[in-house]
Amino acid sequence: MLKSLTRAALCLAAMTATAHAESSLVLGLGVGATPDYIGSDDYDAIPVPVLKYDWSGSAGSAPTSGFKGELGLIDASAGFPNGLDVGVARLSTPSRHFTLRLGGGYRFGRDADDNDALHGMGDVDGQAIARVTLASEPANARGLGIFYGVKYEADVTDETNGDTFTFFAGDKFALTPKATLTITGRTQWADADYMQSYFGVSASQAARSGNRRFDANSGFADAGLEARLNYALTDHWMLFGSFGYSRLLGDAADSPLVDGEGSANQFRATTGVAYRF
Repeated sequence: MLKSLTRAALCLAAMTATAHAESSLVLGLGVGATPDYIGSDDYDAIPVPVLKYDWSGSAGSAPTSGFKGELGLIDASAGFPNGLDVGVARLSTPSRHFTLRLGGGYRFGRDADDNDALHGMGDVDGQAIARVTLASEPANARGLGIFYGVKYEADVTDETNGDTFTFFAGDKFALTPKATLTITGRTQWADADYMQSYFGVSASQAARSGNRRFDANSGFADAGLEARLNYALTDHWMLFGSFGYSRLLGDAADSPLVDGEGSANQFRATTGVAYRF
């Protein structure tokens, strides 16, 4: 089912040559600091490439009064690292959009040589994922205001067979005519397959690694907060930066890879420059 939805989303994205559409392309490069595995207390500096293409059809505008329902190709976003999202259904009021999006992307894995704590644990390969998102968003052109929603993601490559639900809410507001700040809070629920893949220790892994055996069950895996700042240097050039904190929860926090070898407190930061065409 999810594979069929993803194929449909890809077909819809190919139709973005529709007349009266608006689009933008952003290319950039930055640097980031991130844990070397989920739950680690060691951090790596990594390059952060930015590639994002946004398209919006004229049918996606808000009504002047009442409600407006739409079904079909509404908008599309594609790039790295978020992958593809295509709006396929929307209910709009003069001030808000309620949008259903289908798409897919990539979920990062981990290598056993990323950290000494992972020796003997084996690799978790990266996975292609199918995604369904239901979101409420401001209808103004700059997207300023409160947004919230839920996102479902499923591994479609059979590496983990893991499914997650992410609940998010935030506010985007203008600090100056050139600067915007977006604050986002989120929490993630994960099924047992995802939790065992990233936080569990099987009997064979325990024998190879020296970590105690640990069965990770489904539940809320983490909760966090991120702040992102965009500053327009010119009509095309912009600076961006973000800082995020999350706290692992439940069996994720109790895992020997976290409680014994790492930390439940996770930090991430990025900064860079981008060009909007």
